[in-house]
Amino acid sequence: MRSRPGRPTGGPSSQLPRSIGGAGRPAPIDLWRSTGISWTQATWNPFVGCSIHTAGCTNCYAMAIAHRLEGFGQASYQGTARLVNGKPVWTGRVNRATDATMRKPFTIREPSLVFVNSMSDFWHPAAEDSWRLEALAVMSSTPHQYQVLTKRPEEIAPFLERTGAQLPANFWAGVTVERADFKHRIDTLRAVPANIRFLSLEPLLGALPDLSLKGIHWVIAGGESGSGARPMAADWVRNIRDQCVAQRVAFYMKQYGIPSNNPLYSQGGAAAVARLDPGEKGGSLIDGRHWHEWPDFNPRSC
Repeated sequence: MRSRPGRPTGGPSSQLPRSIGGAGRPAPIDLWRSTGISWTQATWNPFVGCSIHTAGCTNCYAMAIAHRLEGFGQASYQGTARLVNGKPVWTGRVNRATDATMRKPFTIREPSLVFVNSMSDFWHPAAEDSWRLEALAVMSSTPHQYQVLTKRPEEIAPFLERTGAQLPANFWAGVTVERADFKHRIDTLRAVPANIRFLSLEPLLGALPDLSLKGIHWVIAGGESGSGARPMAADWVRNIRDQCVAQRVAFYMKQYGIPSNNPLYSQGGAAAVARLDPGEKGGSLIDGRHWHEWPDFNPRSC
């Protein structure tokens, strides 16, 4: 698939700078958002809960959210997180969502980009196959594009084999690759029978040279944000951008995560970043340019 440059996400009041990647054509759909995740429009959690798996999980934002929602009495989150040394940590328990949440995509009126399991991993081994099959049936019956990201791509083929299920045409299969020692996930992803396969290089914890992007349609990069965020070098991002351009793969720079990761920090600290590169956590400009590109897809053809 050819790379399609995009424009910044947001509703009518969005003040994010316009992408000037490639020819500057608009994104495939009008990107209203009901979430703070800039590369999607809505989130959907047919089940919730997870466990710390690899280095990228250490500061996962979802652990604190799950612990807070459990404290608010939301039944789906009961037992999914606990405090360890004063910090919320996944317990490994995964719970099915309510029936209303399972059917949430039917309430989204227009064809949209939907990030699946922002509070879990669709391929977590503790999730029941029946939940996944139920979620896949919802995907097949709705006009959205579903972005499904995992750190466990090795679970996909066994699931398809034991259930006989097929991934619907509007299923985007993605893997997180936070460091070079997890590049093997890309090889596993290449074998997944999905129309769009994508990488999330976030939180980016090290350089990723020599990426083979054959069979990959989209690459997202971003730095870690929040308390205890680990550093990300701007040159790591530049190198990933250059590899995507050379291999004709759509590239989306999400955020630096914290201001000190942004090269503009040298021009006056966090205040300079906020002034010169507003919009995302820590900004997202790469040498004066926003890279918000998208893979080619037809949002009205599932």
